[in-house]
Amino acid sequence: MDPTPYLDPDSLLLTSGIGMNFSEERTWDAFVERLADVPVSAIVFATGMAHRVLPPGLVTACATYDVPLLEVPSVVPPLQVDRHVESVMQAERLVVVNRGWTLADECARLANKGAEVVTLLAAVFDTVQTPLAVYDAYGTVIAQYPEIVSWAPGISKKPRAGVLNIPLPMGLNNPCHLAVRQPDNDTPLASLLGPVASIIALQLNRSVVVDASRHQEIKLLVTVCEAWEEATHTDVTKAFNTLGLDRRSETTLLVADMSGEFASTSWQLRVALHDTFHTVRVTEFDGRLVAFAQLPREDFDTVAQRLLRIHARQPLVLKAPTTSLFELRLSVVHALDLVRHIERPQLAPDLGLSAVVTATAGRGAREAAHRFLAPLVEHDSKRSSQLLDTLSTYLRHNAQPSRTCDALFIHRNTLNYRLRQIENLLRVQLDTVDGQATSLFALRLAGLETH
Repeated sequence: MDPTPYLDPDSLLLTSGIGMNFSEERTWDAFVERLADVPVSAIVFATGMAHRVLPPGLVTACATYDVPLLEVPSVVPPLQVDRHVESVMQAERLVVVNRGWTLADECARLANKGAEVVTLLAAVFDTVQTPLAVYDAYGTVIAQYPEIVSWAPGISKKPRAGVLNIPLPMGLNNPCHLAVRQPDNDTPLASLLGPVASIIALQLNRSVVVDASRHQEIKLLVTVCEAWEEATHTDVTKAFNTLGLDRRSETTLLVADMSGEFASTSWQLRVALHDTFHTVRVTEFDGRLVAFAQLPREDFDTVAQRLLRIHARQPLVLKAPTTSLFELRLSVVHALDLVRHIERPQLAPDLGLSAVVTATAGRGAREAAHRFLAPLVEHDSKRSSQLLDTLSTYLRHNAQPSRTCDALFIHRNTLNYRLRQIENLLRVQLDTVDGQATSLFALRLAGLETH
């Protein structure tokens, strides 16, 4: 006699009361109480078959639990009521479907014009009037509208109260999700946003498909930029042109560490790059994300502010726009080296020592560097000392004795003794800029031998 296990929330219960000849009001009260807990939208009671009039206990219970009660007189067949309700609901569903496809068509037009994902979310917001956000597979918000609304990070396997999650059909094992704050009205958001979710997914996939098709070309450009002796400027030019970039436009470079926890920023970086530049070539290899971008949509300061604040602890190097391939090649070498030595996003300086060393060092310079450092290597191997490591640590800490001692866990006197030994073996003065620069260049050149 209890129908609640078979009812969904907001169901309309249609009954003639057969077998419900209750005389006690407590029975009707318990019956309506369970229906109110579902809750049902209303009770439609057909009189004339089992009950000539509405049972008083039912009327009282419905008033107590604020459940609407509608009487269907005997002259109206209950089946006709059911058909009428179905026709009204179908008409409402058709209106929602039409609104959904109209919204999807509008977003498709925006996407064809190159609109970013945030613009699509703004168009959806104009229709549903409730905040929206796109989460990646790691539970990170990669786009949202309006910007002032806060969203909880992380992946929740259980539905969040007041938030509708719609998986985006992206053809991935772990797709992105469209999160929508559910308003107080009865708008069927899932049906309304189904079509437009496909447009948002296509817009997200668009960048990945374009990027994936350029993976080998981007990797080739990075390789020839690094191979300073083997690759000529002509090789760099050819690789750059193959990538479909314009030599007459300025090129911005971004290199980010994607290892470990930083893998979760991949979608954020890709979306941000495509939102801030008209032309983007981005891919990932060897645990790094490398992107070449042209034609910014905003001034560089605004672009840099967005890209550098995606993850506060991610090693990320952003290079200012370069005007020539000569400068771009240096930027690639500098950024790839710098990203290994930083712990947070950084706007790279216009010139880096590692790039200069790579550009100016031929085979002879590298051989000379190895000969220069050979006395330290030989001394360390014969006496189990740590002179080479001491020199590297000393220069890495800007020739500051206190920081060097802390890093090596040695006494100040021990450091002074080692530095005197190094000076005698290398025949340089480490308390001068010239001696420090010479030693630093030698270490960089020796390191580049296997770079």
